[in-house]
Amino acid sequence: MRSRAFTILLFLIKLSAAPDGPKATILARMDKAAIKFKNMTARVTNLVHTDVISDDSTETGTVVMQKVGAGEVRGLINFLTPDKRSVSFENRKLSLYYPKINTVQEFDLGKHGEQLDQFLMIGFGTSGTALAKDYDVSVLRTATVKGFEGIQTIRLLLIPKTAEARLYVRQVELWIPETGDPYPVQEKISAPSGDYRVITYTELKTNQPLPPGALQLKPARGFKTEYPGK
Repeated sequence: MRSRAFTILLFLIKLSAAPDGPKATILARMDKAAIKFKNMTARVTNLVHTDVISDDSTETGTVVMQKVGAGEVRGLINFLTPDKRSVSFENRKLSLYYPKINTVQEFDLGKHGEQLDQFLMIGFGTSGTALAKDYDVSVLRTATVKGFEGIQTIRLLLIPKTAEARLYVRQVELWIPETGDPYPVQEKISAPSGDYRVITYTELKTNQPLPPGALQLKPARGFKTEYPGK
């Protein structure tokens, strides 16, 4: 009787570990995708929730991102509505262009540049192995995303492992298609304050030839440059 009970207990332990199967599968898919990832382009919708005043604001635009080396990316986001502005990141430097005042603001990220690269590459160019190294990864459930009703997605929950990372990001959620390339159609980044950001990607294309200047800011003639914090 004791032997039978022990056998049942072992079975239950193995059964409780079954959810690791889907996690291992999706991380393996991300490993394969990371090897071939070169660049991406997409339209984006960026919803920002400010918890203290329970306010949501939404902006739309386009994004281009290119992997330029191990753990390093460069990219350009052009926000089109409601207010035009552009954000570029390259070589640990962040640049913001405000066309209304024809001004570029430049920020040297220093040691935080590497963290920005790693964060931007979540879901695009990050291997599943690297993701599991930096985050506790859980598979929550399959779900559909508004605007992608015909696509079943796997929802991943990522909890940063280091205390330093958790100062800025409480958790990240990724909605990744069950089939095809494992690039997220939606991301949710939650801060310790309760604020969060939901980014939805449409018309996503990867590893396509990029035209010259696709990743460069294009300020109008006569623009001025500022260096806040210097």
